[in-house]
Amino acid sequence: MIPTSTQRSDHTAMTPAPAHAPAPPRAPATGRKAGRLAAARAGAAVLLAALLAPAAAGAACIPVRVGYMDQHRPPYWLGEGSDVPDPPGAAVDLMHDAVLGAGFGCAPVWVRLPIARLRVALASGDIDMSPLGELPSYPPGIALPRDKAGNIDLDRAMHNALIVLVRAGDKLPASTVPMQHFKGKLLGVAQGQSYAPRLREAGLTIDDGARDLERNLEKLRLGRVDGVVVAAVSPAHLKATLARYKGAVVQLPQPLINTRVWLAFNDNFYRAHPAQVEALWTWLDVNRHRLGYVMQKYRKQ
Repeated sequence: MIPTSTQRSDHTAMTPAPAHAPAPPRAPATGRKAGRLAAARAGAAVLLAALLAPAAAGAACIPVRVGYMDQHRPPYWLGEGSDVPDPPGAAVDLMHDAVLGAGFGCAPVWVRLPIARLRVALASGDIDMSPLGELPSYPPGIALPRDKAGNIDLDRAMHNALIVLVRAGDKLPASTVPMQHFKGKLLGVAQGQSYAPRLREAGLTIDDGARDLERNLEKLRLGRVDGVVVAAVSPAHLKATLARYKGAVVQLPQPLINTRVWLAFNDNFYRAHPAQVEALWTWLDVNRHRLGYVMQKYRKQ
């Protein structure tokens, strides 16, 4: 008779132990798979951490204190004083995109200052970056993009036109060449503008005593100046400013001169983060038409 499982178990218990002890029972298949899965997961976690460590280090935030004017100059700079409104202005949006696009890893810290203080704050390190126009010479402590020959790079800049606003009642023809017409006349320029020395070198007489554009336009209205100079990427961007004067102030079709604005850095900041700063300057060159895209949301400002 074939013994039942119980009988086999009883028989085995009563017989002498074999010469070699039986092998320990194997772990259930599910237990072995779970162990291998846990080990694989642990290994994958270690590998993932190793792979992500350099990326996390590369994405670390490098704070950038960006200084810009504390005046309301739509559509580029909105609001007065130290407050940064939402939206802040087309030029502020462009600088924000440039900082993020260059790999600084976080949004810039905005610092609004009077125009005349921006260059001093940049050179001293109170701010790290600020727009800076063309100058006859540049103060020490400020870094600008350079080409392969070591000269200031004219491509990695924003391009502006200096527009002259005049009284509509003067009825200047559209063919007026501002550089010729205003020789011997008085032009109003806001305090601290970097292009004022260049205009004086060109033989123009400049009154830069007024703090802002609005005060200069009041001088124009009262006949104290013959024209007011304002920088614009495109003449169309002055539409909102002119609308406030209900046709009494108009712009001349031909620009006074064309000029450039760089995003300049404090020299010590540049030396500490050269890769990111160079990347920002290159970003500005590659995305030179981005301001037109950014301007879309400011059409009614």
